[in-house]
Formats: sequence, structure tokens, C-alpha cells
Amino acid sequence: MRATIEDVAREAEVSVATVSRALRGMDHVAESTRRRVVETAQRLGYAPHFGASVLAGGVTRTIGLVAPYFNIWYTSQILAGVEEVLSAAGHDLVIFAADTPVNRDRFLARAHSLRTRIDGLLLVDFFPDIDQLQRLIESGHNLVALGEDLDRIPSLSIDNCDAAYRATRHLIELGHTAIGIAGGHQVSLDPSPVLAARIDGYQGALADAGLEEPGDYRLGGMLTVAGGRQAIDELAVQSAPPTAVFFMSDEMAMGALAQARRLGIEVPGDLSIIGFDDHDLAEATGLSTMRQPVRQLGSLAAEKMLSFPDHEAGGIHELMPVELVVRDTSAPPR
Repeated sequence: MRATIEDVAREAEVSVATVSRALRGMDHVAESTRRRVVETAQRLGYAPHFGASVLAGGVTRTIGLVAPYFNIWYTSQILAGVEEVLSAAGHDLVIFAADTPVNRDRFLARAHSLRTRIDGLLLVDFFPDIDQLQRLIESGHNLVALGEDLDRIPSLSIDNCDAAYRATRHLIELGHTAIGIAGGHQVSLDPSPVLAARIDGYQGALADAGLEEPGDYRLGGMLTVAGGRQAIDELAVQSAPPTAVFFMSDEMAMGALAQARRLGIEVPGDLSIIGFDDHDLAEATGLSTMRQPVRQLGSLAAEKMLSFPDHEAGGIHELMPVELVVRDTSAPPR
């Protein structure tokens, strides 16, 4: 007959609850007890659904990925790059959401117990503070970060400030002096250092050109298609609207293009637009944009993860290039 959890508990001289906690990698189980339970489960041929052999060997061939958003193009491309590399190496991927402060705290609270389920953890735009990063390091996971420079673990990112500076500089060099930026609603809800860096780059380019940034040129909207429509609606009622706008995502810029067309605003005749990302549809819509190698970021992050423990200890940061792509939506002002 197949061994049961009660058989394991009896042989290991612990309670059924302790067997369950030990095999699920939960806290409050002494390491010596955990080893005894796992060894007993293997000897008796008892395995929970995730496999006692995995627990005993300490290798799951599964990588975890935690991110705040999974419904946007950026994260979908990161996932595609990660999955491509992991699949080729015979690894699985499990994802965890940190889309709200509550879910983020829950994830951090269970990070240690995930050691028996995953071999490593990819942090996508997670932006941990010092205490949170220390908790993740102490959990014992192999860690790789995407979207930021964390000097204590391997990381990959782009220079968002420089990319935004160059996007704005492109509009200035075309002759625009009234230049707005869109995505204010997203910034008010999401204190992301990525968005803060893009605003810094935009403001830096204006300052270097001796241009002012009127408050009403800071357009609202989330970094979505709907947010782009909202930004154009705000612009359309201004008495002296900007002649060019830097949209902090391509999805937002494409929503703006559609709404401008509905309102009879000619792009680039009345309004020049530049986005950020080089979305799959950017070329089809003729959108000028800043191209970041998103899928490549995911692939390289997965490769870094699979290189453990061969790479050097400590943080090794790689900065990926961002390319200005000029298409049909940016031109000199009329």
C-alpha cells in the first residue's frame, strides 16, 4: 500500500501537522526535524504533489518571478524573454503578484517558505527598500533584479533619465519650445523611480535648452490607451496647448493618436508625439519612440539566474542601451 502522511509522522516521531509544515517548507520547523521528515518521506515513498525528491535535493528547476503588473505590454515582453530561456533549459516559471501594498507584504512574509518551491527569484520593477531587500537576501533565494540597480544582487536596467532626456531633446531639436509630458495620474498613484527618472530627464532637457515647463503642460492619465485619450482631452481645452508631448509609454501615445484623430488634431502638424518602449504596434502606427530592449532584458535576467552560483558574488549591474526611433509622429512645429 502507498505510504500516507500518518506513516511518515509515525516513523519520524513527529505530528502530522509537523510533517505537513516540513514538506511545504513552512517556518517554525527545526532544520534537523525538516531533514528527518524529508528523509523519512523518501524512504517510505511518500510524496506530496510537489515531490519529496525535490525537497530533499533542494533543486526544483523552477524559477519565481514577482512583479507589480502583469496586464501591460512591458511585463508580457519580460515574461516572454524569461520563459524562452528557462524553457530551453528545462526550467519552469511561477509568477507572484505584488500589485498592491497588501500583496507585496504577503509576498515578503512568505518569501522564506518559497525556498522549497523555487530555485531563484526574479524581481521585476519591485523596488525594495533597504529593509525589504535585506529580508529577501536573508530568505536565501538566488536573486536577480530587473528595472533597477541594486548593488547587492545582480541587476539589469536602462537609463530612464537619459532616455527621457534624449526623447525631449529630439522634440527641442525639431524646433518645439512648448513641450508637455503625459502620465501624471500614473505618477500620482505609483511612486516608481522609473517614472521619476523619466520626469527628471524631461525637465533636464528643457532646462538645458532654457525652456520653461508650465504647470498645465504636465498632462494626466495612466500609462494606458485610455490614459492617452485623457491626456489629449486635457490638451484640447487649453488656450495655448503644447506643440509636442512626450508620452511615458507607447500604449499611452497610441491612445493619444487615436483621440487626436477623433478631435481633428493633426499629428504631427498640430502636435508632435513621442512615446517610450517601441511597442509591437509602434511601427504600424508610425509612432516615434524610445526603443528599450524589453524582451532581451527578460532573456538576460533568466540567463543570469541560471548562472548561479558561477557568477561573482555581490551585485553586478548591466545597463542596456535605449535607441531613439524617429517615425511619422514627430516633426517641426507648424
